[in-house]
Amino acid sequence: MEILRCDNIKKVFGKGENQVNALNGISLSIESGEFVAIIGASGSGKSTLLHILGSVDKPTGGTVTVDGVDLSKLNAADSAIFRRRKVGLVYQFYNLIPTLTVEKNILMPLLLDKRKPDADFFQMIVKTLGIADKLESLPSQLSGGQQQRVAIARSLIYRPAILFADEPTGNLDQKNSKEIIDLLKLSNRNFKQTILLITHDEKIALEAGRIVTIEDGKIISDNLTDTASRQEEWR
Repeated sequence: MEILRCDNIKKVFGKGENQVNALNGISLSIESGEFVAIIGASGSGKSTLLHILGSVDKPTGGTVTVDGVDLSKLNAADSAIFRRRKVGLVYQFYNLIPTLTVEKNILMPLLLDKRKPDADFFQMIVKTLGIADKLESLPSQLSGGQQQRVAIARSLIYRPAILFADEPTGNLDQKNSKEIIDLLKLSNRNFKQTILLITHDEKIALEAGRIVTIEDGKIISDNLTDTASRQEEWR
């Protein structure tokens, strides 16, 4: 089942001599349960594309549909609700609330909606991510790798249609980077979570089942990896 589709996405910044064409007609389709990596050099447009697909930004042209919802028809308030309920976002710098415990940071998307969490699913997530013993800690008491685990847990708690990870290992050492990628793969396998990973690191991209390469705001290749057949078995 197709979970995300974008057609002829364009994004222009500035005007006149200062105009920059960040995206030049991107079309992409992602199926439910896929783990897709978008790779490209700095300035290639990959993060701009993620922000548009995640309803954080609007395209200059083209359409984006996520889980059957046309994002162009959402106003700012509806976009915020859509992101909270349907889109998981994991960034390089965690974006945790420093005054809240790990547990409250994870549950924040549900608390904002005044919804009661699924206790069994919550316990499954924190045990899978190895942070069940850190629930009463503050973010400042955690290592970088542990904070990123909390950010991943928060992104999964609403069972989003798709999880976007923007350079999630960019602030971590090699050991923690591998652990975070392994956890994303585990989420993809155990929770059937659709994941779109943004990275400039080809080694990390090869952990996904499919690699989409962007250059100068255009897709120049879209290929399956050796991981793809195993992901198909999981689905």
